[in-house]
Amino acid sequence: MIVAFMDLLGFSNLLRNNMEVAIDNLNTFNNVIKTRVIDNKCHPIEEYRENYPNDVKFQQFVEKSSVTSFEQMISFSDSLVLGGTDCNMFIKQLMNFVATVYIEYSEPFQKNFSDINQVTTYKVAEGCGSGSIQYHKAFPILFRGGLSVGNDVTFWDEYCINDSDFKISSRNVMGLTYLNAVKLESVGKGPRLFCDKSLVDAVDDEINKYIKLVDSEKEIYEIVWTIEGCEATGCCSSNKWSNVINRINDKMLPAAINLYKYYQKDKGLEPQYKELLNLVCVGIVKYAKDECNRENEAIHYINQVFQEKHIQVIDGSLLENFIG
Repeated sequence: MIVAFMDLLGFSNLLRNNMEVAIDNLNTFNNVIKTRVIDNKCHPIEEYRENYPNDVKFQQFVEKSSVTSFEQMISFSDSLVLGGTDCNMFIKQLMNFVATVYIEYSEPFQKNFSDINQVTTYKVAEGCGSGSIQYHKAFPILFRGGLSVGNDVTFWDEYCINDSDFKISSRNVMGLTYLNAVKLESVGKGPRLFCDKSLVDAVDDEINKYIKLVDSEKEIYEIVWTIEGCEATGCCSSNKWSNVINRINDKMLPAAINLYKYYQKDKGLEPQYKELLNLVCVGIVKYAKDECNRENEAIHYINQVFQEKHIQVIDGSLLENFIG
């Protein structure tokens, strides 16, 4: 079984500053998964295969945008535990989920801002008694996670107390595979998905192109979910190069730059968002290489943006240590 343990990045700081936004974030990522489960029950992938037999790309997009491989899920506080048996599909769907929530919920940060606590989202709004509309404060949804594969893991029903009523209504998990995933989550900074050799050995070559070696001595790797970000959500095109340009100019890079620039003076948080910026660049350039054979052009366009923003430029070393 493959197990993922994931935490929301920056949640502790968010709790100290804005409890409402913290609750919004928790509800949001849980509802995204709930919606994908419901969508699949209403319109299973078999239906799309029947209705669009010749459109394999569309079938693949629908399949990746689902969560059919998430056979187990436990959500508590800002943590999420997921489990499944189809390692390849699990990683595809996890990458799509993580990339989608980043793209959709970092949209308010694509424009320059001076105070993150004053950035609002138009995705969640409430009507006020005066008839005006109050927009909730925005905050990007970013996960850091650890993934491991093994047979030493068990999920089971557990008791809980709810309004003084003792009932079975929750799930629990234990085992060395789960423990390995928990340990991997904390091996580095930023919204990264770390994994070990057990996962690398369990997946096929198609998945290996998303995996990068982090530490050869400790056999730690990471899944570069931002590659999937170049095609996640409904804002992707069949023209692969146009996806690259779109992510550089709009959907992925601007928010990463603005968040990094905002936190540059915060010694505690700056490394987290520097890793986000690096991860976005790695994903875009790797996608440009694999899908267009135009990685040098992608680096050139990113560096044009970086020079305007007074950020250190990047080079082809971004692509070192990918295992596929």
